[in-house]
Amino acid sequence: MSNCIFLHGISLKTKIGVTNEERSIEQTLRLDIDIELIKGSIFEKDDLSETIDYAEIENIIQAIGTHHRYKLLESLAEEIADEIKKKFNIKNITLKIAKPKIIESTDFVGVILER
Repeated sequence: MSNCIFLHGISLKTKIGVTNEERSIEQTLRLDIDIELIKGSIFEKDDLSETIDYAEIENIIQAIGTHHRYKLLESLAEEIADEIKKKFNIKNITLKIAKPKIIESTDFVGVILER
């Protein structure tokens, strides 16, 4: 038995990219995050302490997006995953970051990492 929480379709406005020109403008990334909780039993109480507050995850992602200086989505994804793992006792995290319209023939490019 496993328990997960997820936040999908998070909009993150940030400056990221390989070229100086790309990093000079704010872009909107799309993030999906799935977090497998250590607690694998049935939730017996209606108690936030048995899970993770979604808003705290959102706050971590937005704070990192505001302050990072990465060129690569991969580095940004690693920092987000690391910070969430430091703050919460979790079993597994899967993070997808998508960047729109970077290559003309694609809707999105991006990364998926599982830690």
